[in-house]
Amino acid sequence: MPRATAGPPVESAARGPSEVALAYLASDGRVAIVNDYGSGRSEARWDPDPASLPEVASAWRASPARTGVGPLDAEEAVEGYGVFTFPYGPISMGVPESGRFDLRTYGERILALTPFVGYKSRRIVASVVGQRPEDAALRIERLAGNFAAAHASAFLAAVESARRSAVPRGELWVRALAQELQRIYNHLHVIARVAEAASQNVGAAQTHALAEELLRLEGSVFGHRWLFGALLPEGPARRLERSQRRELAVRCGELSDRFDRLWELFLESRTFIDRIQSTAPVPRDLAVRWGGVGPTLRASGVPWDDRLRVPVAPYTDLFLDLPHESGGDALARLLVRAHEIRASHLLVEQMLDRWPGDPSVPEDPGPAIAPGRGLGRVESPSGDLVYDVSMEDDRIVAVGLRTASRANFPLFARGLRDGVFTDFHFAWESFGLVFAEVDA
Repeated sequence: MPRATAGPPVESAARGPSEVALAYLASDGRVAIVNDYGSGRSEARWDPDPASLPEVASAWRASPARTGVGPLDAEEAVEGYGVFTFPYGPISMGVPESGRFDLRTYGERILALTPFVGYKSRRIVASVVGQRPEDAALRIERLAGNFAAAHASAFLAAVESARRSAVPRGELWVRALAQELQRIYNHLHVIARVAEAASQNVGAAQTHALAEELLRLEGSVFGHRWLFGALLPEGPARRLERSQRRELAVRCGELSDRFDRLWELFLESRTFIDRIQSTAPVPRDLAVRWGGVGPTLRASGVPWDDRLRVPVAPYTDLFLDLPHESGGDALARLLVRAHEIRASHLLVEQMLDRWPGDPSVPEDPGPAIAPGRGLGRVESPSGDLVYDVSMEDDRIVAVGLRTASRANFPLFARGLRDGVFTDFHFAWESFGLVFAEVDA
């Protein structure tokens, strides 16, 4: 059975290590997704010939064994006079759940960092085996509550691919609208948390207030502030009449304008900029080699986004402003997120203006991997999210999962090397990592 595995670093003899990255490889070796960052193409390969895949480096060394990833290799072990391991945690991150970090240090400078997870493993993915997809989706969307729309959308897309069942156009538009609203919320939350770490208390409070208004707006549209149950075909009825769409567009426009004014004030704060500039840098070659995704990847100079590279309706017919930065540090990651807040507001405006008149028109599902096996893929707030679902007799028999947090954990660990402990929270928040996505 396929299981979730993390994407290892990849090298290609033909292209070099800076242009190709393996985003997902099922543990049975039969399914691979290869992102070619140089050409902007994404290729899914079923039953791949190992010789045809990019050469996979031997180890993925940034996370602990209990996540399915090896610890630091012996040649990378940090030793010397006064060097010791400082265990930090386990600490609670609220919605993102709990985790621990082992820091190799001789005082304040971080020589190496290893994340440890598994303190609140809920075995959600394992628990859905044997269930009907509609029942399984109720658990999948709760795997990481702040990413509920992305996980539900990717899982349902994989199910539809496995079933080879057409999808009503209206469902795809509802999923996209929910994802963009939740993307805005998550980016606001990340910016607010970084502001808290920098003691920007007024700015943090105002940003948290905007995020709370976004949650209330989601609740008024979808019936639940975290969107639980909102995207299921058997879930609450969603009737966005023209007057409701106009009101939603006005509310989103107001929130966007207020954030723009607030972000200008953040950028004018030298104290705020100084704390995040040059913090936890991830250069482009490192981001690609280790398979980074989402704002982390785009902040390192790679303009990759599933909504553009592997689009599904309605993204096939919408304008998406895709920001990217070259600095690769915490500041660059926040700049990308701030720009994406504006971009998502623009997408919401387009969706509401062009809402399909006949939402029942069927859309073809994604291609099946094999009979009864499908793949779903979306751009979550933190990056590329992949579900690999196998079904028999309309029941789930296996689920493979590669989350953005699992992909970006190594880059967080690498980015903090040679940093200082006081940079830890700026770095952690800027990556938007969620322990719950690894403790699946």
